[in-house]
Formats: sequence, structure tokens, C-alpha cells
Amino acid sequence: MLRYFTLLTVILLITIGAVHAQDNPYTDSLKVNLKNATSARGKVIWLGELSRFYLAANRPLSDEYANQMQQIAEESRDRELIIFSQLNNARRFSNYSAQVENINTARKFSQKALDMAKANHLTEYEAWAYISLAFCEQANSDYEKALSFNNLALSLAANSDNDSLWVNAYISTGDTYLARNDKMLAFRNYLQALDIAETKAKNNYYLQRDIYHTLSAFYSSLDEWEKAKDYIYKANALTYKYKQRYDRLNNYNMLGRIYAKSKQYDLAQTFYDKSLALADTLKFEIVRLNTYGGMLSMYIAEKQPAKTLAFIRERPELQQFLTKAGFDYVLDQIRGMSYIDFGKLDSAEYYLMRAAPYFESKANRMNRYWFYDNMGTLFEKKKDYPKALLHWKKAEAMSNEIGDLELKMEVVQRLDSLYQKSQDFKNAYLYNTKYQVYSDSLRKLATEKDLMVLEIENENKRKEREALAEEEAVRTRHNIQYMGITVAIACVFILLTMFGIFRVSSTTIRILGFFAFIFLFEFIILLADHEIHHLTHGEPWMIMAIKIVLISILLPLHHFLEEKVIHYLTSRKMLELNKAVLFSKLIPKKEAE
Repeated sequence: MLRYFTLLTVILLITIGAVHAQDNPYTDSLKVNLKNATSARGKVIWLGELSRFYLAANRPLSDEYANQMQQIAEESRDRELIIFSQLNNARRFSNYSAQVENINTARKFSQKALDMAKANHLTEYEAWAYISLAFCEQANSDYEKALSFNNLALSLAANSDNDSLWVNAYISTGDTYLARNDKMLAFRNYLQALDIAETKAKNNYYLQRDIYHTLSAFYSSLDEWEKAKDYIYKANALTYKYKQRYDRLNNYNMLGRIYAKSKQYDLAQTFYDKSLALADTLKFEIVRLNTYGGMLSMYIAEKQPAKTLAFIRERPELQQFLTKAGFDYVLDQIRGMSYIDFGKLDSAEYYLMRAAPYFESKANRMNRYWFYDNMGTLFEKKKDYPKALLHWKKAEAMSNEIGDLELKMEVVQRLDSLYQKSQDFKNAYLYNTKYQVYSDSLRKLATEKDLMVLEIENENKRKEREALAEEEAVRTRHNIQYMGITVAIACVFILLTMFGIFRVSSTTIRILGFFAFIFLFEFIILLADHEIHHLTHGEPWMIMAIKIVLISILLPLHHFLEEKVIHYLTSRKMLELNKAVLFSKLIPKKEAE
């Protein structure tokens, strides 16, 4: 199952970029923003967006926008803007990290940005450059180097109050640990990012969206599908709150992929259909390519070669886009895989051999591994064992470079089987021994994974307990303050009443009465504020409407009560009461005791 989903990471990376790669409502709005931009920074931002969106579908146009962006940045002589444009270019190529040449180009731009940031003592931009370099090394499976860049980014972020930098640095570090299979360390970094996004940056849609997507991917890596779904549903709720309909398309596709991975294919199809329907509503036809990529991955995972091939034939726009973008070799690989499952081995060999030069020269390590996997499977089924061994040995070299234990186990198992079929029992025994070692290690990892899920749950519960304890502490502190305010107001009114009993100047009574009623009614408004915000969910117009009604009631009441009470106290009517009678009522009680 893993090889199908890994292959389709390539397809989805391509088609995610394709969502914005051609003229559509989204790119039209970017062009309007570019036209209306008056500052150099504004122009660089929108040119950077456009250059990224057009890279796959129209490389010359993408390069044209990128060149304009760099020219404007250079002419501004603003060092920060120049670095920003270089990082934009790095991101442009790293979005398509399935091709090794794109990783190398992204690395060059990231290094240029880093060198200029260091030369000009721009520490925040240094941190961003390290994050960009870490992504390049992650894509190339060099996790130690990626982690060193992550640590440098985090150390520089420590001197910054930029929430976006902090969240991205933690997410990037978590991604590196996750790729290295250090899931607990990954989770702790993600929790740090989540805490900042939901507290300090709680009104930043993009930071919350990114960490929710990241945590969903994390739980998917643990096969915790329900948790993975929870975070995409949270991200989807944000699209309604912040009116981000285009992102909702992506969320539907992500839910489709999660349901497909958890083998809930009917529900997966439902979300893909929702995505297509919303795309029609938004008149955003090009987004279909992303949805098609998800549907194609589902059919391959289900091992439905007939459905896979029919799907490709019935979607000429997908074929045209991938061919135009230079990814036709991916289509050839999909056809080759499908024909292997079909048993049409000559057709499978034709398409895989046609794709071979592209995978050998352009693909990153992981995608080369899966290509050698397909070639080895093909020649094994054709009983051409020398060629099968050749490709599986190449796959072994890739698995060693990547360092993934599951890949290593799969490849040595296949080599063991092939050497047995080739009557080479010495090598078969050697690889069988390796298989047993890897198998034991994986069983140990599976146990550790179960323990890790429990540990992560305990960590979540600990965080929840801490949050509840903090809420309770805040609630207790507020209750004490409310009690103190209530006692203070009561004391003020008791004092005001005493002034009315004894001979105190009218001016003093008026001044104290004025402040007493201000305290009382402000306290009433303070108590009402919390409930108003809760009832209205923070909607400004609703808060204002309720407060207008509340004040229109309280203000006249305030003036009426203040006037009546102060008039009563200053008129000395209380002094007309016989004090002797008052005290005489108390004295008999004492005697009775």
C-alpha cells in the first residue's frame, strides 16, 4: 500500500501547484492586486505569488514574473526586499521538490538569501533562510543537515517576537524529526507551534491553518485517522469563519485522501465530489486537477488497474497539464504500474522504459526508489531475474541513502526471494538474515509506536489539564476581584448612608454619591460585557447593538437613582429621625441578653 501513496505524493504535489497554475479567478485577483500595488514591496509580493503559481503550467511566464520581481527588488536597494525575493524564488522551486534539479535551484536561492542576511545582520531573514534550506535537505532525505538548519533557525527566532517565524520554525523542525522517524520530538515541536498559533496569533488564519494541516499529517503517519480528520475539520471550520472558500477546496481533497488511506473509499469519494461541486460553484475549473490526483491515488491504492487507466483516458485535461508541465513520465509510470497489475507486462515495460530516463535524471531519492521498485516487480513477473536483481539492487542503494527501515525491509525481502529463484542460496541466506534483523527492528518500532501513541495521548491530556488549571486559576482570580469590587461598592454605599445620618456637608455627599453610582453601574456593565461577548461570538455589530440598548436603559436609570438618593440624603430627612429612639431600640436588646 505504501508504494502507491508514495508515488502519488508526486502527483499531488504537481496538481496542488496546478490549482493556481492557469488563468482562474484566484490568479485574476492576484493580477489585479499587482496592478493596484504602489510600493516596491507590494509588487514583489504579488509577482512572487504569480511566479510560483505558473511554474508547472507555464514555465516561461513563471520565469518572467520572477525576473520582474528580482528586478524591482534590486532597483529598490532595500536589502530586506532583495532577500525576500530570493526566498520567494526558493519557495517557487521547492514547491516541486519531486525533481532533484528543483531542490538544487531552491537550495541556491536559499543560500544567497542567507549570505545577504548575514552580511546585513538581518537575523529574522537568516532564520527564514535556514528554514528554507532545511526544507531542501528534507526533500533530499538528508535529515541530519536539515536538523542542523532547523536548530539554527530556532536559535535565531529566540530573539524575535515574530509569531509567523516561530510557528514556521517549529513546524519545520517537527517535519524533520517526523521524516527521521523521531515522532515524539516531532510532536513536541508541533505542540509549540500550535500553542503560539492558538494563543498569541489566534487571529492569524494562515498560521492556524498550517499547524492544523501539519498535525493532521502527523496523526496520519501514526495511522490515527480519526485525529487526522479532526484537524482537517478544524481547518475547514476556519474557512467559514474567515471566508476562505478556495482553501475549503483543498480541505475537501485532504479529507478525501485521509478517508482513502483509512480504506473508507465511499466517504473519500464523497469529499472528492464535494470538491468538484464547489469548484463548479466558484467557476474554478483548474482545481479539478488536484481532485483528480486524489481520486487517481485512491484507484491505484485499491489496485483497480482498469479503473485507473479509464480514469486517465477520460481526463484529457490531466494528461495535457502533466505533459505540458514536463511530468509526462509520471503518467507513464502510472500506466506501467496499472499494466503490471493487469498482467499486460509488455505494455508495462514499454511505459516504464519510456519513463526511465526522466526518473534517473530528474527524480529525487524517494521517487527513484519507487521507480526501481516498479521495474524490479515488472522483470520478476517476466521471470527475467538478472534485470529484476539489477533494479532491486538500485532500490537497495536508494533505501540505504534514505535510511527508511520499512523500505530496507521490503527491498531485502524481494532480493532474498529473487536470489532463491536464481538458485543463489548464499546471497539468499545473506538477505534473509538482513530481513530478520529489519523485521525485528520494525516489530520493536511498532511496539514503540503504540507506546508513542499512548505517550502522545498522555501529553495531550497533560496539556489539557494544564489549560484547565490555568483557566481555573484565572476564574478564581477574577472571582476574588469581583468579590473585592462588590465589597468595595457596598462599603461606599454604607459610607454614603452614614453621611446621610450624620452632619456631613452636602458637597461631600454629592461627590461621594457621584462616584458611588459610577462604580455601581460600571460594575454592572463589566459583568454584562462577558456575557455579551459570549452570546455574540465577538461580532462587533451585535455587541454595539446590545450595548446601545443596555446603555439606553442604564443611563436614565443611573441619573434617576443618583438624583433621588442624593436628594434624599442631602435634604437631611434622615436627621429628622430621632437618634435617641434609634439607640433606645438597641439598648433594651442588650439588657434582654
